[in-house]
Amino acid sequence: MKDNGNMNRIPLQVQFRHMPKSEAIIALVRQEVAGLQKLVAPGSHCEVVIDETQRRHFGGVFEIRIRCAVPGDQVYSAHGNEQSGSHEYLYSAVRDAFCHLRQQLKKNRKKKSRRQRVLEAA
Repeated sequence: MKDNGNMNRIPLQVQFRHMPKSEAIIALVRQEVAGLQKLVAPGSHCEVVIDETQRRHFGGVFEIRIRCAVPGDQVYSAHGNEQSGSHEYLYSAVRDAFCHLRQQLKKNRKKKSRRQRVLEAA
């Protein structure tokens, strides 16, 4: 599923593996991606893969992989059952993966600004 909305939105691709597609989860992913607007430059895009690695009677074990391509770099976030016991529920797994991605993007931004300051000083 591709979302190529207007120019100020981040293009988004969401894939579901080993589980049915969920409009509620897609809405949550879109909401989380909209929150990344302040952290990414124009021309960025996101790919999200939601995988149910184990099925249980109540809930499942999920792995969320996010690749955010920003101009000149790519940032990855992968969260799943091996990271924490709290990933028994899909909403929690999605939010945790995007929280990790936001931290990665902030680190990436700081690193780039430091690099640019060093180049300007030289």
